[in-house]
Order: sequence, then structure tokens, then C-alpha cells
Amino acid sequence: MTHAPVLKVENLQTRFKSVQRGKYVHAVDDVSIELYPGEIVGLVGESGCGKSTLGRTIVGLEKASAGRVLLDGVDLSTLSGAALRNSRRALQYVFQDPYSSLNDRQTVGEAIDEALLIDGLRSADERTRRAKELLEQVGLPHTARDRHTRELSGGQRQRVAIARSLAVNPRVLICDEPVSALDLSIRAQVMNLFLRLQKDLGVACLFIAHDLALVRQAASRVYVMYLGKIVEHGPSQELYDHPGHPYSQMLLASVPEVDPRVEKLRSAPLLKGEVPSPTNPPSGCRFRTRCPLAVEDCALRAPASHVLSPDHNAACIFAPDLHGGKRSALIHQAA
Repeated sequence: MTHAPVLKVENLQTRFKSVQRGKYVHAVDDVSIELYPGEIVGLVGESGCGKSTLGRTIVGLEKASAGRVLLDGVDLSTLSGAALRNSRRALQYVFQDPYSSLNDRQTVGEAIDEALLIDGLRSADERTRRAKELLEQVGLPHTARDRHTRELSGGQRQRVAIARSLAVNPRVLICDEPVSALDLSIRAQVMNLFLRLQKDLGVACLFIAHDLALVRQAASRVYVMYLGKIVEHGPSQELYDHPGHPYSQMLLASVPEVDPRVEKLRSAPLLKGEVPSPTNPPSGCRFRTRCPLAVEDCALRAPASHVLSPDHNAACIFAPDLHGGKRSALIHQAA
């Protein structure tokens, strides 16, 4: 990437007080990511690994304990008043559940009008015109403006949520598993909508998901997160073809094959055990308690990040061998 990132997260930490006295939940721990104009970047990992907390901290729904979030090079923590509000408008969030993110008592028009008023459109005629444009962009008829959100299907509600996010002309969308709550038959339609909007509008998108097949379809780059930390990141195709972290390999192995004959024959290792508590994470490498390759060194110190190729890094002492395919057989045997 030769141009500057539109969004840069530097050493971000988000901690919450635990129910255990004197302890904290380390939900996001020293995370750094970059998002460039007009690209879709995937953020993947199991439930409970901190993906949603990271997204919510980026947009200000959660307070960072340390680190910085920079939008076009400006640290958002240094802003206040109108400058902060303007920057926040450039960062929009699409929630996972379209049934809880919209007010059932509102019409579609009222839901979108709120965002348009925030964006400075005071004229009712201008808001009506803009709402029709937004509904058309997300594939809904303009007549949907007069319907209550409770009358809509899940897919339609998510389209309204997307339209509302686009109303303020954002530069970055944080999409928190935006299709996981939808029926399988609707997911592809909404994913295609995201891809088209990203292409047409040039909005940068951080796409949070646990479905690696969806991320592979959409993202140019992928960050893999485990227990609050980024363990691997790189270009999507290379990371999928040559993962350099055992967690990435096992996540990919967990994706079912489309062909049932291939699925039946493969002997891929699946992830075993539960994600450890973020209140008391393991020493050294956080994945070591579930890793088939773990050795004594893994418990002694946090693994360094190995550069495997341009823009592809993995934090594992075995990363060079895994990336080169020398360790995949051992993972299968150990599993």
C-alpha cells in the first residue's frame, strides 16, 4: 500500500472490571490494524475473542484503556465538540442483529431521518429525496419509507440499517457480523449488496466475522484474532492458501467442504477445548493451551511476529515452517 490508511489503530487496549475483585477482562490487548481507502478488510476469530469489542472501541461505543484510533492521521482522543462529532460521522457501525438495532415503533423514514438530521439536512423535502436515494442504493423500494421497521423481514431490516449508516456519508464502515443473524437464503443477497456498495461508493469496510468463507469472498486482507490479540494478518488469498499460525490453520480446517465426498474423506484437525478466560489469559502464547504444536518455550514468552512475505505476519515460533507447509502434517498427527 503506497497511500495513507484512512483508519489506523495503534496498540489498542480495552479492559473491563471483572466480577472477581481486583481483576480485569483483557478484551482487546495491544491490537494494531490499518484500513485503506476503498478496501474491505476481514477480522476473524471465534466468539469471545474480542472482535466486536475491538469494533465498538474503534467507533467510541467502548472506551479504550490505552492506544490510539486515528482517522486520516488524526487521533480521535484529542478531539472534542464539533470536531469529534464530525469525525464520528465518518465512522459508522452496522450491528449484527437488525432486530435490536432498529426501533420497532419507527417507520423506515423516521429511522433514516434521524441520521439525515445529524448530517445537517433540515429541509423535509431534501430528507425525503435523500431517503429515497438511500433505499434505492440498498435495494428497497421508496415505498418502504412509510412502513414500520417491525413489518420488515430480517434481510430488509439489515438493508435499512445499512442505508441509515450510509446517510451521513461515512468513510469507514465497521460491520459486526452483519449477516450472521439472517437466514442462509438472504445472506448472499446482503453480502452482494455490501460488495456493490463498497465498489460504487468507495467506503472502506472492516468486516467482522467468524464465517471464513464469507470473509474470503469479500476481503482483500484478513486479520486473525485470538483472545484479544492479532495472531496473524496478511493478504486474503495468501493467508488462506499458506496460513502461518496454527490457529489460522485450524480455523480454515473447520470450514466445511462444499462437496460432501471431499468433506467425508478429509482428516482435518478441528479446534478443541474452550477459549481461555480473558480475565486470566495463559502466559506466553495465548493459543498454547489448545495448540497441537505447543512446546515449553510457548509458555515462557509471547511469540515474536514473523514476516512471512510482504504484508503477511504471524506470531508463532513455528510460523516460517507452517507458512512453508513443513508443519501441516505434524498438526494433523498431533490433533
